[in-house]
Amino acid sequence: MIVFDKVGETPLDDISGLKIKNITTRAELDVVEADNILDAFLNYTLSIEQLENITFDTLFLQQLHVDMFGKVWTWAGEFRTTQTSIGIEAVNIRQALYRLMDDLVYWEKEWDYKDTATRLHYSLVKIHPFLNGNGRCGRLFTDLWLLSQDQEMLEWGSDDINVENETRKEYISALQAVDSGDYEKLKQFMFPN
Repeated sequence: MIVFDKVGETPLDDISGLKIKNITTRAELDVVEADNILDAFLNYTLSIEQLENITFDTLFLQQLHVDMFGKVWTWAGEFRTTQTSIGIEAVNIRQALYRLMDDLVYWEKEWDYKDTATRLHYSLVKIHPFLNGNGRCGRLFTDLWLLSQDQEMLEWGSDDINVENETRKEYISALQAVDSGDYEKLKQFMFPN
């Protein structure tokens, strides 16, 4: 059994979908997931053509999740069917994502890219469409969207946001502030300059 204990992390009670059977520690899982995520990152960021061919919609979100986690988890890219510690009810995921992607089209036309990226990222995390990897997928989705808008990718804090540290605490706190309607803290975290 792998123990998931980072603050803000979705506990994963069922590891039966793990493709790599010899993983016994969280550190080992983190390494293989990070390798898979790096492959996805490089696939989308090393080629202008690849980036230009992205349609930011629900199907791309699912494909991105597969690209990020498909070598590790059998359920990569599949929307969750059970309730997690955070996220909307599973039966509402598709509708919420379709609404979000429609909103994104409007935001691109009407809003500043910083406001759009902030709302996009928060919405993806809040919907929480997958069993796990939602924050990481949401961050890469947001970064790719920013690149498509001729903006720079984000640093997401000065430290590794995937490990327990002050940067992660600040990130989780900023997401929680949006739960109360305050987007400014998350926007400042994402765009500190």
